[in-house]
Amino acid sequence: GYGNFQRDRSQLQLAIIFLSLAGFAVFSSTSLRFDFALPLPDSVRSITAWIHVSFLAALLCVGVILLQEGMTVDSKLRRELRSAIPRQQFELFFQPQVNRDGRLVGAEALIRWKHPKRGYIQPGHFIPTAERAGLMADLGNWVIENAVKTLADWTTHENTRDLVIAVNISADHFLKQDFVSRLIDTLNAHQVSPSRLKLELTESVFVTEVDELIGKMKVLQHHGISIALDDFGTGYSSLSYLRRLPLQQLKIDRSFVRAIAEGSRGASLVTRISQMGQDLGLEMLAEGIENDEQFQFMLSCGCQSFQGYYFGRPVALETFEERIRGLIKPSYQ
Repeated sequence: GYGNFQRDRSQLQLAIIFLSLAGFAVFSSTSLRFDFALPLPDSVRSITAWIHVSFLAALLCVGVILLQEGMTVDSKLRRELRSAIPRQQFELFFQPQVNRDGRLVGAEALIRWKHPKRGYIQPGHFIPTAERAGLMADLGNWVIENAVKTLADWTTHENTRDLVIAVNISADHFLKQDFVSRLIDTLNAHQVSPSRLKLELTESVFVTEVDELIGKMKVLQHHGISIALDDFGTGYSSLSYLRRLPLQQLKIDRSFVRAIAEGSRGASLVTRISQMGQDLGLEMLAEGIENDEQFQFMLSCGCQSFQGYYFGRPVALETFEERIRGLIKPSYQ
């Protein structure tokens, strides 16, 4: 139980561990017997005692080995992550976002770890470890700094000066006391318009203080920074939250887009989600678009922006800029 708790911490697991230990202590120290119970003869008791001790010793050894193995791998990854930022081992990939006409309007910046031995590592393989190690704020600051630098460079080129970059922000990072001031200082330092940066928050932010969250979002909105709710429909959000939060965009999760092909119920659900967002005055972005059928359906639902493999996979900055210059044609043309 403790090994699992180290990998994926939760209050429920902690409660189960505590109850297990308490139960062991109670049953081990209390004399409980039925009236009809007969004491074991010494010949049998000596054998069962050896079996009992051997089983506990084996169980303890296996538990220690598994725990040590898990902690060793996790500790090594944490050490590598801590040194990866100063060693410039991270890189931003960009996935295009287009409007209803299929015209490129921006990109989502996605972090990749360029490991010196294992090559590119997807976020799903190192982000959980970074969260446990408390490194999400450091990673988030790196992403914002490099995204803003890219925007500053794009400002000097006619075909990129109006593009918007969206970055994902974790709940831990967003709720840092200096998050807003540091973000504004970064934009000012590179002379980038706040309107060209979009922050994407996942629904996990709703498990924290909503009033504090709303306060920070309003400050960012006042400075001209737009905020999108990512993976809408898969987490904790509710209509009451959507009504209160100063959002500008909802991103319909790819799982709902895939549901279009599953029948009328899936299509009806996507239609209702899109209509609800429009009724709230929010821009709707459909992510995970993989074919023209999905694109046309989401167009009919009133979505204004789109993202997915149909328009382009996440690619390195140089490749993305080559596509902008027309050296690489979009997949949907």
